[in-house]
Amino acid sequence: MLTCENLRFGFRHHPVLTDIGFELAPGEIVGLVAPNGTGKSTLLRNLTGLLTPQAGTVTLDGADARRQRRAFLHGLFFLEDGQGLLPTLTAREHFAYVKAAWNSDVGIDAVLSALHMTAYADKRVGRMSLGMRQHVLLGLYMIADARYLLFDEPLNGLDPTSIRLFTQIFTKLKQRGKGIIMSSHQLGNVTAMADRVFFLKDTRLQVFDAASIDLDATYDALYGVQEADW
Repeated sequence: MLTCENLRFGFRHHPVLTDIGFELAPGEIVGLVAPNGTGKSTLLRNLTGLLTPQAGTVTLDGADARRQRRAFLHGLFFLEDGQGLLPTLTAREHFAYVKAAWNSDVGIDAVLSALHMTAYADKRVGRMSLGMRQHVLLGLYMIADARYLLFDEPLNGLDPTSIRLFTQIFTKLKQRGKGIIMSSHQLGNVTAMADRVFFLKDTRLQVFDAASIDLDATYDALYGVQEADW
Protein backbone atom coordinates (compact mmCIF):
# COMPACT_ATOMS: atom_id res chain seq x y z
CA MET A 1 0.00 0.00 0.00
CA LEU A 2 1.25 3.48 -0.88
CA THR A 3 0.06 5.71 1.95
CA CYS A 4 0.11 9.49 2.16
CA GLU A 5 -0.93 11.18 5.41
CA ASN A 6 -1.47 14.88 6.13
CA LEU A 7 0.98 15.99 3.47
CA ARG A 8 1.49 19.73 3.17
CA PHE A 9 3.71 21.69 0.80
CA GLY A 10 4.08 25.22 -0.51
CA PHE A 11 6.51 27.63 -2.09
CA ARG A 12 7.37 30.40 0.37
CA HIS A 13 3.99 31.88 1.35
CA HIS A 14 2.07 30.16 -1.44
CA PRO A 15 0.41 26.89 -0.32
CA VAL A 16 0.16 24.23 -3.03
CA LEU A 17 -0.87 21.08 -1.14
CA THR A 18 -2.87 21.06 2.10
CA ASP A 19 -3.55 18.01 4.29
CA ILE A 20 -3.28 15.53 1.42
CA GLY A 21 -4.14 11.99 2.46
CA PHE A 22 -4.96 8.79 0.58
CA GLU A 23 -4.04 5.14 0.10
CA LEU A 24 -3.16 3.52 -3.22
CA ALA A 25 -3.77 -0.22 -3.30
CA PRO A 26 -2.05 -2.82 -5.50
CA GLY A 27 -4.00 -3.36 -8.70
CA GLU A 28 -5.62 0.09 -8.58
CA ILE A 29 -5.40 2.93 -11.10
CA VAL A 30 -5.99 6.48 -9.87
CA GLY A 31 -6.43 9.36 -12.28
CA LEU A 32 -5.00 12.67 -11.05
CA VAL A 33 -6.88 15.49 -12.73
CA ALA A 34 -6.69 19.29 -12.54
CA PRO A 35 -5.85 22.28 -14.77
CA ASN A 36 -2.21 23.17 -15.32
CA GLY A 37 -0.58 24.99 -12.45
CA THR A 38 -2.72 23.52 -9.67
CA GLY A 39 -0.09 21.18 -8.23
CA LYS A 40 -0.34 17.78 -9.95
CA SER A 41 3.37 17.52 -10.70
CA THR A 42 4.21 19.00 -7.30
CA LEU A 43 2.17 16.27 -5.62
CA LEU A 44 3.96 13.53 -7.57
CA ARG A 45 7.34 15.03 -6.69
CA ASN A 46 6.40 15.13 -3.02
CA LEU A 47 5.22 11.54 -3.07
CA THR A 48 8.52 10.36 -4.55
CA GLY A 49 10.82 12.55 -2.45
CA LEU A 50 12.00 14.83 -5.25
CA LEU A 51 10.48 17.58 -3.12
CA THR A 52 10.41 17.46 0.67
CA PRO A 53 6.97 17.92 2.26
CA GLN A 54 6.71 20.57 4.92
CA ALA A 55 4.53 18.19 6.94
CA GLY A 56 3.08 14.70 6.68
CA THR A 57 4.40 11.27 5.75
CA VAL A 58 4.57 9.02 2.70
CA THR A 59 5.14 5.28 3.12
CA LEU A 60 5.26 2.35 0.74
CA ASP A 61 4.38 -1.03 2.24
CA GLY A 62 5.58 0.37 5.57
CA ALA A 63 8.84 1.88 4.28
CA ASP A 64 9.09 5.61 5.01
CA ALA A 65 9.99 7.81 2.03
CA ARG A 66 12.71 9.62 3.98
CA ARG A 67 13.93 7.29 6.72
CA GLN A 68 13.94 4.06 4.66
CA ARG A 69 14.79 5.56 1.31
CA ARG A 70 16.34 2.52 -0.38
CA ALA A 71 13.44 0.17 0.36
CA PHE A 72 10.93 2.88 -0.55
CA LEU A 73 12.49 3.62 -3.94
CA HIS A 74 12.92 -0.03 -4.88
CA GLY A 75 9.15 -0.46 -4.80
CA LEU A 76 8.42 2.69 -6.81
CA PHE A 77 9.14 4.01 -10.28
CA PHE A 78 8.72 7.62 -11.41
CA LEU A 79 10.33 9.59 -14.22
CA GLU A 80 8.76 12.98 -14.82
CA ASP A 81 9.14 13.27 -18.58
CA GLY A 82 11.49 12.77 -21.50
CA GLN A 83 13.89 15.37 -20.09
CA GLY A 84 15.07 12.66 -17.70
CA LEU A 85 16.26 10.48 -20.57
CA LEU A 86 19.90 10.57 -21.67
CA PRO A 87 20.10 11.80 -25.28
CA THR A 88 23.24 9.83 -26.18
CA LEU A 89 21.80 6.48 -25.06
CA THR A 90 19.44 4.25 -27.01
CA ALA A 91 16.12 2.86 -25.80
CA ARG A 92 17.74 -0.55 -25.37
CA GLU A 93 20.54 0.94 -23.25
CA HIS A 94 18.04 2.80 -21.05
CA PHE A 95 16.09 -0.42 -20.56
CA ALA A 96 19.22 -2.37 -19.64
CA TYR A 97 20.20 0.21 -17.03
CA VAL A 98 16.78 0.22 -15.33
CA LYS A 99 16.52 -3.58 -15.52
CA ALA A 100 19.79 -3.88 -13.58
CA ALA A 101 18.99 -1.08 -11.09
CA TRP A 102 15.59 -2.56 -10.17
CA ASN A 103 16.83 -6.17 -10.37
CA SER A 104 13.96 -6.93 -12.75
CA ASP A 105 13.12 -10.18 -14.49
CA VAL A 106 11.20 -8.46 -17.30
CA GLY A 107 12.73 -9.09 -20.73
CA ILE A 108 13.95 -6.13 -22.76
CA ASP A 109 13.00 -7.65 -26.12
CA ALA A 110 9.51 -8.44 -24.81
CA VAL A 111 8.95 -4.79 -23.88
CA LEU A 112 10.35 -3.53 -27.18
CA SER A 113 7.96 -5.82 -29.02
CA ALA A 114 4.94 -4.95 -26.87
CA LEU A 115 5.47 -1.22 -27.49
CA HIS A 116 6.24 -1.69 -31.21
CA MET A 117 9.71 -0.17 -30.67
CA THR A 118 11.87 -2.77 -32.40
CA ALA A 119 12.57 -0.54 -35.40
CA TYR A 120 14.11 2.20 -33.26
CA ALA A 121 15.36 0.24 -30.26
CA ASP A 122 18.97 1.20 -31.05
CA LYS A 123 18.31 4.80 -32.03
CA ARG A 124 19.71 7.48 -29.73
CA VAL A 125 17.02 9.18 -27.68
CA GLY A 126 18.26 12.62 -28.71
CA ARG A 127 17.18 11.83 -32.27
CA MET A 128 13.73 10.55 -31.37
CA SER A 129 10.38 12.28 -31.77
CA LEU A 130 8.27 13.18 -28.73
CA GLY A 131 6.05 10.15 -29.32
CA MET A 132 9.05 7.82 -29.49
CA ARG A 133 10.41 9.22 -26.22
CA GLN A 134 7.03 8.63 -24.58
CA HIS A 135 7.28 4.97 -25.65
CA VAL A 136 10.75 4.81 -24.07
CA LEU A 137 9.34 6.24 -20.83
CA LEU A 138 6.55 3.69 -20.63
CA GLY A 139 9.03 0.94 -21.47
CA LEU A 140 11.16 1.97 -18.49
CA TYR A 141 8.16 1.57 -16.18
CA MET A 142 7.48 -1.87 -17.65
CA ILE A 143 11.13 -2.92 -17.31
CA ALA A 144 11.42 -1.70 -13.71
CA ASP A 145 8.47 -3.90 -12.70
CA ALA A 146 8.08 -1.86 -9.50
CA ARG A 147 4.97 -2.39 -7.36
CA TYR A 148 3.86 1.25 -7.62
CA LEU A 149 4.08 3.42 -10.73
CA LEU A 150 3.56 7.19 -10.86
CA PHE A 151 3.04 8.82 -14.26
CA ASP A 152 2.96 12.52 -15.15
CA GLU A 153 1.05 13.06 -18.42
CA PRO A 154 2.14 9.78 -20.06
CA LEU A 155 -0.20 10.29 -23.04
CA ASN A 156 1.28 13.66 -24.00
CA GLY A 157 2.39 13.83 -27.63
CA LEU A 158 0.87 10.49 -28.65
CA ASP A 159 -1.21 9.79 -31.73
CA PRO A 160 -4.56 7.96 -31.33
CA THR A 161 -3.01 4.58 -32.19
CA SER A 162 -0.37 4.96 -29.49
CA ILE A 163 -2.94 6.18 -26.97
CA ARG A 164 -4.94 2.99 -27.51
CA LEU A 165 -1.75 0.92 -27.10
CA PHE A 166 -0.81 2.74 -23.88
CA THR A 167 -4.32 2.24 -22.52
CA GLN A 168 -3.99 -1.50 -23.11
CA ILE A 169 -0.60 -1.56 -21.37
CA PHE A 170 -1.93 0.32 -18.33
CA THR A 171 -4.78 -2.18 -18.05
CA LYS A 172 -2.30 -5.08 -18.17
CA LEU A 173 -0.12 -3.44 -15.51
CA LYS A 174 -3.19 -3.14 -13.30
CA GLN A 175 -4.02 -6.81 -13.88
CA ARG A 176 -0.49 -7.65 -12.75
CA GLY A 177 -1.14 -5.95 -9.43
CA LYS A 178 0.57 -2.61 -10.00
CA GLY A 179 -0.70 0.41 -8.09
CA ILE A 180 -0.77 3.36 -10.49
CA ILE A 181 -1.28 7.11 -10.19
CA MET A 182 -1.54 8.84 -13.55
CA SER A 183 -1.98 12.55 -14.12
CA SER A 184 -3.64 13.27 -17.44
CA HIS A 185 -5.65 15.78 -19.43
CA GLN A 186 -7.09 12.94 -21.53
CA LEU A 187 -10.34 12.65 -19.58
CA GLY A 188 -11.73 9.92 -21.81
CA ASN A 189 -8.78 7.67 -21.07
CA VAL A 190 -8.97 8.41 -17.35
CA THR A 191 -12.61 7.31 -17.44
CA ALA A 192 -11.68 4.13 -19.32
CA MET A 193 -8.86 3.11 -16.98
CA ALA A 194 -9.21 4.63 -13.51
CA ASP A 195 -10.87 3.10 -10.46
CA ARG A 196 -10.80 6.44 -8.64
CA VAL A 197 -10.19 10.04 -9.66
CA PHE A 198 -8.30 12.59 -7.56
CA PHE A 199 -9.15 16.21 -8.33
CA LEU A 200 -6.81 18.87 -6.95
CA LYS A 201 -8.90 21.91 -6.05
CA ASP A 202 -7.78 24.83 -3.89
CA THR A 203 -4.72 22.86 -2.65
CA ARG A 204 -6.81 19.89 -1.45
CA LEU A 205 -7.80 16.52 -2.91
CA GLN A 206 -11.36 15.66 -3.80
CA VAL A 207 -11.71 11.91 -4.33
CA PHE A 208 -14.38 10.22 -6.45
CA ASP A 209 -15.17 6.69 -7.52
CA ALA A 210 -14.63 6.85 -11.28
CA ALA A 211 -17.68 4.71 -12.04
CA SER A 212 -19.99 7.00 -10.07
CA ILE A 213 -19.34 10.31 -11.86
CA ASP A 214 -19.50 11.94 -15.25
CA LEU A 215 -15.85 13.00 -15.42
CA ASP A 216 -16.33 15.85 -17.89
CA ALA A 217 -19.28 17.27 -15.97
CA THR A 218 -17.46 16.99 -12.64
CA TYR A 219 -14.39 18.69 -14.11
CA ASP A 220 -16.51 21.56 -15.45
CA ALA A 221 -18.33 21.90 -12.13
CA LEU A 222 -15.09 22.07 -10.18
CA TYR A 223 -13.03 24.27 -12.43
CA GLY A 224 -15.53 25.99 -14.73
CA VAL A 225 -14.95 27.10 -18.29
CA GLN A 226 -13.95 30.71 -18.79
CA GLU A 227 -15.58 32.44 -21.74
CA ALA A 228 -13.08 34.08 -24.07
CA ASP A 229 -13.25 37.87 -23.95
CA TRP A 230 -12.86 38.35 -27.69
